[in-house]
Amino acid sequence: MTGDPAVRHSTSSNRWIPRLIFAASALHLSLGVVTSFAHWTDVVSEGVWNTVADDDARRAALWFMLTGIALAGLGLLTRRHLIVTGRLPTEIGWILLVPGIPLALLNPASGGWLLIGIGVLALVMSRRNAAQEHPVQP
Repeated sequence: MTGDPAVRHSTSSNRWIPRLIFAASALHLSLGVVTSFAHWTDVVSEGVWNTVADDDARRAALWFMLTGIALAGLGLLTRRHLIVTGRLPTEIGWILLVPGIPLALLNPASGGWLLIGIGVLALVMSRRNAAQEHPVQP
């Protein structure tokens, strides 16, 4: 971390972005376990191997859980980037908005709104960082 107070301040406020991504991931995985518990117990009782391929509900449960894991990975990468550079990459906001917008439009009662909220916040924070690091000179 640099000695510049503006960068230090922006870094401390940016720490909320990976935390929010982790929280969204934890919520996603928790909902996946609760709503698909019967599917997962069937998968385990049938021996796991090749127990998802021919069942659409199990396939949906699998992809729901994998999406939560991928979201946790995005949170880890965001956190690591903040630790190394002290900045939040703009791409994080876009990575969250790209699936969030169509998801919210196609299924309004979904977590798409959460992705949109975190994505917009990430874009605002990354732009704020850029403005603090490179102020416009008159």
